[in-house]
This record gives sequence, structure tokens and C-alpha cells, in this order.
Amino acid sequence: MRLSDLLVALELLSRHDVNDALDQQSRSGRPLGDVLVEMGLLDASTIADLQDGLPAPPESIAQLGIEPRIVLDMLVKYLSNTGQGSTASIAETLAISRRLATVLIETARAQGVVELKPGIVAGELRVDLTPRGRSMAVEAFANSAYIGPLPVSLDEYSRRVLRQTIGGEVVTAQAVASAMQPLVVEELLLAKVGIAANAGRSILLYGAPGNGKTSIAERMVKAFGAMVLVPHCFEVSGQIVKVFDPSVHRRLGAGGGRGTSTSLFADEFDPRWVACRRPFVSAGGELSLDMLDLKFEETARFYEAPLHVKAMNGVLLIDDFGRQLARPEALLNRWVVPMDRRIDFLKLHTGQSFQIPFDQLLVFSTNLSPRDLMDPAFLRRLPYKIHVHGPNTADFALLLRTKAEEHGIDYPEAAIVYTIEAIKKHGTPLAFYQASEIPQQIADLCNFLDRPMQANESTIRFALGNLLVD
Repeated sequence: MRLSDLLVALELLSRHDVNDALDQQSRSGRPLGDVLVEMGLLDASTIADLQDGLPAPPESIAQLGIEPRIVLDMLVKYLSNTGQGSTASIAETLAISRRLATVLIETARAQGVVELKPGIVAGELRVDLTPRGRSMAVEAFANSAYIGPLPVSLDEYSRRVLRQTIGGEVVTAQAVASAMQPLVVEELLLAKVGIAANAGRSILLYGAPGNGKTSIAERMVKAFGAMVLVPHCFEVSGQIVKVFDPSVHRRLGAGGGRGTSTSLFADEFDPRWVACRRPFVSAGGELSLDMLDLKFEETARFYEAPLHVKAMNGVLLIDDFGRQLARPEALLNRWVVPMDRRIDFLKLHTGQSFQIPFDQLLVFSTNLSPRDLMDPAFLRRLPYKIHVHGPNTADFALLLRTKAEEHGIDYPEAAIVYTIEAIKKHGTPLAFYQASEIPQQIADLCNFLDRPMQANESTIRFALGNLLVD
């Protein structure tokens, strides 16, 4: 992973300035950080703060912090699967530096596991398995079919989680307000959300449906600006647990730069870690208890991390709480120890349990009564209980006017007053979703009938007839 790409992704430097620094670095052979300071692009303290949080690329098999047999097993499985390899392909697949890939190849050669053959692969000598290496690969595949980036140790992963805890980042009022855009959120509610996010403690969002509880929770993670490092996987008792998930984790520094992956300076921190924004994971009615346990892939014989581990150092939303497949009290009991002690216990298929940090902003969102879902003991464990109520007349009118403009609808003031009075007369409380949906319904009607895009009594009655139940 390149420091240069991170600097651009974190918006500390432009791509143009970074490319100029890389050109200077290639001529001088000096570390990129030193070059950036000499060019006056960044100060030394900024570089030091960023590099201090990045794990250095291991230069030996021992520095990987895992059993050497796991490393050799991964090498022979890769070569068995592809038929041959090179230093560059081995480094890329196992997520190690090319220097370490060279060390690994030489170690495997000394043990009679691989040999160098005539022929060039990507400009390098071909690496093949010996008969002993092929026999070793068969045994390795019997233990696990996983081929990919090498794992970090459980201890190293746990230390990293605690180092980049979500409770350690200061969230400003301005960051929260910016994150909530374009939602209409009153000042008091904005302050409550910001204080809860800044504390990094569990939150309950409750209130009538259609007023933005889910939208608020989804945007909370945007208030956090810090980068976190997510491992491709970690190892525990010889078993591999995959953590990095492209559908969850937003990788920083991917693409957009010059192709310098073969450069001596390419791996500026341990490639087994992926630099990401803080993750956001949401689970709704589909959530079941088994989704909170390790998932063992029977055929491939490795584990997929559960939802809350993928959400580590980020935000985990339990949406529509009370409507899950599992009973609410069963789900709540699952969270008692993690919420109290900030640790969790996971179990391997062998029956062995291990401890892992529990570090995320846990958000429950429900439109049911909290007293019907939770007993007083669990309500006590949710220090921030935030009621997300419907809009007042002024906020409703503002959002209705804004949404109408987005759809190109002429929505005069008299039509806004008529809309609000009609909803109240029906006996239905005002809700933010109504202000968004009514202009959409009117636009759909006018487009279908090829009429002018205008809100009047006829088109408003059509929209309300679809939204409000008699």
C-alpha cells in the first residue's frame, strides 16, 4: 500500500503534487515523507503522525507474527493452484512486500519445497513446486482451501482495533451537520446525535415511522473522518477468519495513481492491512442470531467474520428493531456482555472460544415502543435514547417546497397549506417521508397524463389517496 495514494485519498495533497514528489523520490531514492517535507508540501509532524499509525511492512517471516507453517502452506497452495509463480505474483497474492517474497522463496528453496526453473514470468524467473512441495500442498489444502493475503495474528488485530477505537475520535458539531445533509434535522436533535456519536456509546433511535431514523443512522458514520486499517484476515489457533469485505469496507487509495506497484517504494506499510473509512453495517428484519457468529465455510474450511466484526471501529445499525427473525430479548441478551465489557467471545467449529474487542457505535432503530421491546436493565445499557419525532408545520413546508423544486413541480403556497390541512384533517401526523413522497407522486401522475407539472387540489388528492389509508 502506498503512502502517496493515502495522502490523496485523505485530501492532504493533490494527485499532481504527489506525482511531483514521486518523481523526486525516484531520482533521490529517499523516503517519500522526507521528500514531501523538503518540497514544503507537508510538515514533518503531519508525516510523522500518519506514519506512526501505519504498521511497517514485515521484512522477515518471523515479523509476520504468525506460524511459519501457515506462510509456507499459503505459498505452496498458491503455486499448486496456478502451476507457477514469480516474486511479484507471490507478493501480490500473499499481500507481502517483494523483499519478503524473495526471502520466502529462498526459505522454501532451502527446505526443498520450491525450485527456480528456466523461463520468465513477468520478467522474473519461474518458481515451481518440487515433488515435496506438491505433497505439502495436498496436506495444506486438506486443512484449508483459502488462498489469498496472509493473516495477521489475533493479538495484532486486537491491538489495532483498540488503537483506532471509534471513541477516540473527536466529532465536531460542524462535521455532524455536514454528515446529515440534505436531511432536515432540527438543532436540538442534531446536538443529541452529535453528542452520542462523539461519545462512541450505544444509541437508541425511536419514534414514528417515516421521519428519518434510518437515514440519520446511515449518515452518522460520515461524521467520522479518521482512517482505519482493516486486515484482510486474522489467524487464531491455526484457523483463518476473513474480515475485509469490499461490500462493507470503503478502501482508500485504490486506483487513481500511477502504476508503481513494482516500485521499491510501493509497500510503505504492511500490505496485509487495508486503509479504509470507518465502516457502516446495517441489519434489518433479516437479522438472526447465527449472523452474529463466525460462519465456517465447510468446503473451503475457513471462516467469514460476523456482522459486528466487519463493523469494527465503525457503525453497526440494527434497523427496524423488534421485527427480526429472532426474538428481541434473544438479540438483546447477545449484546449484554459486549456492551458492558467492550469485549466479545467467538467460537470456532472445534468448540474453542476466543476473545475479541467489541468496538463500534451500536445503533438500535425502532418505530415500536422501547418499553415493549426492552426491560429496564437493558434500557440502562443504552445511555443515549433519542426520540426522532415528526416535523412541525414550518419544517414540513420547507421540505415539501424543496422536493417540489427538485421534481420541477410548481407548488404554490396555497397548495402547501392545502396539503398540510388535508393530512391533519385525515388524522395522520405529519411525517418527513410524506413531504418527499407527495411531489414524487404528483410528478408521476403529470408525466403519465402529459399534464403540466403543477400541484393543485386534484393532483394533491391523488397523491394523498395513495399515501393515506382510509
